[in-house]
Amino acid sequence: MPEQGENRENIQQDRLYLPGLNGIRAVAALSVLFGHMWSPFGDWGIDEPPIHIPWPEGPVTTFFVISGFLITYLLMNEVGKTNNVSIGKFYMRRILRIWPLYYGYFVLSLIVVAAFKGEINSAAWFYGFFLGNISHAIGIGIIPLYHFWSLGVEEQYYAWYPWMVKYNKKHILYAVCGLCVLWFGFKLGSYLLLGKGLVYRIFAVTQFDCMMLGAAGAIMYYRGTEWFKRLCGNPYVAIAGWILFFTSGLWAKYIPSPITNEVIAMISLLVIMAGLVRKPILENKVMNYLGKISYGIYVIHPILIYIGTRLLNSAMFRGECLQKQGGVCFAMIFAVVTGVTILIAGVSYKYFEMPFLRMKDKFSVVKSTNEKSEQSE
Repeated sequence: MPEQGENRENIQQDRLYLPGLNGIRAVAALSVLFGHMWSPFGDWGIDEPPIHIPWPEGPVTTFFVISGFLITYLLMNEVGKTNNVSIGKFYMRRILRIWPLYYGYFVLSLIVVAAFKGEINSAAWFYGFFLGNISHAIGIGIIPLYHFWSLGVEEQYYAWYPWMVKYNKKHILYAVCGLCVLWFGFKLGSYLLLGKGLVYRIFAVTQFDCMMLGAAGAIMYYRGTEWFKRLCGNPYVAIAGWILFFTSGLWAKYIPSPITNEVIAMISLLVIMAGLVRKPILENKVMNYLGKISYGIYVIHPILIYIGTRLLNSAMFRGECLQKQGGVCFAMIFAVVTGVTILIAGVSYKYFEMPFLRMKDKFSVVKSTNEKSEQSE
C-alpha cells in the first residue's frame, strides 16, 4: 500500500487528479436525473410508471461525501505545502465553481415559471441566499428549484469548514470526527425527543455529518493511515461496497430513516476509497465525461422536466401519445430529456462554466483537475 505522499492520485501537468471520482459523480448525477424523471407521473399524464427501477439510493448524499472528501484532500495538500489555508482564495474558488451556473439557472427558472404562470413564492429569497435546505425543511419551494437545497447545504458547509482546517491543522481528524458525531447526535436526539418535526427536518436535510465522513476519509487517505488503507484495499470489502452502492435502491428502504443518509455516506466513502486504493472500476471516457459535466446535469435537468410536463399536458398535446401509448411515450420522453440534459450540460461546461474555471487558477494553491489533461474542476 502507498504511504503518505505515495497515494494513487495522478499528477497531470502539476495538477492533482483523483481517479474514479468522475465515475461516481456520473452515477450520482444520472441517478438524480432518472429518479426525478420517474417521480412526476401525474405531471407527465401517466398514472403509473411503465416499469419500477430501483435507482441507487441517496445520490445527493454521495455528492456530499465526494465534496467533503475532495475539498478536504485539497486543503490537506495546501497545508502540507504552505502550512496554512488561504481562506480568501478558497472562497474565490468555490464562488467561481458554483455561483455562475447556480445564479444563471436561478434567474432562468424564475422567468420560465412566470412564463408558465406558475407560483413564485417566498422560497425564491431562500434560494437566492443559498438557504434552500431551510425552505425544503419548512415545506415551501419553487418546482424547478427544489433541488437547490443541496447546493445550499454545500455552500453553508464551505462557509465555516476552511476556518476549522486552518486553526486545527494538527488535530483536524479529531475535530472532524467529533463534529460529525455531534451533528448526528443532535439529529438523532431531535428525532427521539420531538419526532419528525422542523428541528429534525433541518438536521436531516443539512447533511454536514455526511460531508464530514468524506472529510475524515480524505484526512486518513492523505496521512496514509494503515488500517484504513488495508480496509479499503481489501478486495472483498471493495466488492461488497460496490454491490451495496448499486443495489441500495432495493435495501435502503428497510434502514431506519434517521440513519439512512449516514449508511449511504459510509458506503459512498468506501467506493471512493476503493477507486483510489485499488483500480477504479468506473474510469473510462464516457463516465469521465459525464462526471466532468455532472454539476450541469444536476442543476439543469429539473427545468427540462418542468417544461416537458407542462407542454405535454397542454391543450396542444393532451390525449394523444400519453393516453394511447403511455409506456412508449414515456420512454421517448425519458430518452429526450436525458439526451437534451447531457447536451446542454456539455455546452454549458465548455462555453459558460469553463471561462470561470480557468480563472480559478489564479486562486489555486494546489491545482486539481477532473480530467487527465484538461482544466481543473
